[in-house]
Amino acid sequence: MGRNVLEAVPSLRETMEKVLHGETVNFLAEFEVKGRTLAFQNYGFFDAEREQAVVLSVDMTEVQEQKKRLQAEKNFTQSLLENSVDGIVAIDREGLITAWNSQAAQFFGQPAAAVLGKPLFEVVPILDTDANHEVMSRVLAGEQVVLTGQPFKSRVGRYDVYHVPLRQDGNITGVLAMFRDVTERDQQAEEATQLRLRQQQEVLSAILSTQEVERKRIAEALHNGLGQLLYAAKLSLEGRAGAPASPRASLKLLHEAIRTTRTISFELTPGILEDFGLRIALEELSKRISPAGLPVHLHFAGLEKRLRPQVEIAVYRIVQELLNNIMKHAHATDVVVHVAREKGRLEVSVEDNGRGFEPDALTTLPLAGMGLSGVRNRVALLGGKLSIKSRLNKGTIISFEVKD
Repeated sequence: MGRNVLEAVPSLRETMEKVLHGETVNFLAEFEVKGRTLAFQNYGFFDAEREQAVVLSVDMTEVQEQKKRLQAEKNFTQSLLENSVDGIVAIDREGLITAWNSQAAQFFGQPAAAVLGKPLFEVVPILDTDANHEVMSRVLAGEQVVLTGQPFKSRVGRYDVYHVPLRQDGNITGVLAMFRDVTERDQQAEEATQLRLRQQQEVLSAILSTQEVERKRIAEALHNGLGQLLYAAKLSLEGRAGAPASPRASLKLLHEAIRTTRTISFELTPGILEDFGLRIALEELSKRISPAGLPVHLHFAGLEKRLRPQVEIAVYRIVQELLNNIMKHAHATDVVVHVAREKGRLEVSVEDNGRGFEPDALTTLPLAGMGLSGVRNRVALLGGKLSIKSRLNKGTIISFEVKD
């Protein structure tokens, strides 16, 4: 009171001078007071009769704060819409478009300015179908509807669309539709499916090849081993070139034929594996190999309980094949087999002191000829991965880990 307004409130100097010169003003003024912005709507005029300026101020602080909050929320919502990877379209109960983001503009080839306030089915005629009208009715009735694998009409690809009811004060006021381009996802899924099919075909082919190799080996064992022994026994019983038959020699040959038959039978289906488990079966296998001049040292841990039958059979066959492989190719004088079970996993390794090979040569080695191809596939069928470590003239370690 008593101060010159032009000096007391410098920010209003220009406005107050207008009022003092007879102009009518209507303006919003904001002031910072104790860290809060206060807002006043001002109405000013000059009273000529009293020769004084009159300014009426109405506190609009709460109204302005509410406007700022609403604007911030609007900006945030708009930012979400524009930065979404989905096309987003909102329509009211009459089907008029109330929101249309940039992704929707890309999907349907029309900017927001050209479609807002217009009927959706007029803007995008390809959506004007009985099925889509039914979807809108269901959503306006409160249901959420998802349509998947919808084809684009203007370009190659597909999209999923999610329909959600828009609610305000408990009432459904419209529909929010979110369009998601799934073209790349579907392509990746198709590629993954094709990859799995190829892998399955490769595994099946490898299994069939392994079976064929097994059949060939058994046929050779029957023909060259058992067949020759039985033929020799027959000649012995009949007498050779007029010589008298030799029962003792014939019995010896028949005894050898029986032993060969048992060996082939054991290799085909070791009953000891089914009856007593993996540990005893591997011990018996090592006994059969050791007389051939290859000492096999076994180390077991955690095999007190039986494993799943398919795991026992597969591990037995893998170790059997690796030992046969060592006898054929490694020129080893000592072999160590480790089989350890711990925390639901089975770790197996077969180590020899043979001639080995350079690690870089692994990609060029004839794995099928060395028996490693079948081993690798058996491990893969168990969900494991084969590891091969070798050094030239330093031996080889082949290991894998599977679920027990």
